[in-house]
Amino acid sequence: MSDTANSDVDGLSPAERLDALESEGVVSVDGEEVTLTLEFGSTRGIYHDSYAHVEEAEYHRAVADVFGINPEEADERIDELGVTRDQFVALLALNSHVDGEYPLVERANMAMLITDIAPPSPVPADGPEIDDDSYGPFLDGHERAAVIVWKRFCDPCDRLKGDLDEAESAFPDDVAVAGIDGEATTEFRREFGVEAAPSVLLFEEGERRESLRGYHSPGDIADACADVYGE
Repeated sequence: MSDTANSDVDGLSPAERLDALESEGVVSVDGEEVTLTLEFGSTRGIYHDSYAHVEEAEYHRAVADVFGINPEEADERIDELGVTRDQFVALLALNSHVDGEYPLVERANMAMLITDIAPPSPVPADGPEIDDDSYGPFLDGHERAAVIVWKRFCDPCDRLKGDLDEAESAFPDDVAVAGIDGEATTEFRREFGVEAAPSVLLFEEGERRESLRGYHSPGDIADACADVYGE
């Protein structure tokens, strides 16, 4: 653990808090760019999968256990504290890195900072994003369209993002391409039977013509487009 972790860290300033997170291997700082480390992101992903979508009763029990409060009071206390599930997941992941070395209130503040640092969506920022409200108009508005389904804490998704420039070039010029957050779009997933991320769905005149489930290389995507669009 760092020297900071063994000192009196009550009331850290935002800058000191960021320094502490960097020293603990939670974030990486490169100039003005701050990102979560791969190791911490992996840990956060485990807790996200465990707690992000559990029933309210189980979530309240978990919050009560971490904060040492009566489970029957958890709902009211969550509202009072304004704790979101993402922040709670970040706190659990942080506890596994610095358990007991920082006061709980400081770890909670760190968790809020972590949540601010983490991208709000797994969809790459350089392209359009659609959701359950907008995918219908998107498909209706383009004769040919492709939708890429992304997910947080998804190694195959990260692999595809590494090939993103080549993957985007694999689509014909007249195919409109958009990304969608697979976890936040239950209606889209249900309508088109999406069970994995990443997935690449190819549409023509609003009808799904092909689905590539899991990671596929840019070459695979190009071959699928040739089969669907005849190019």
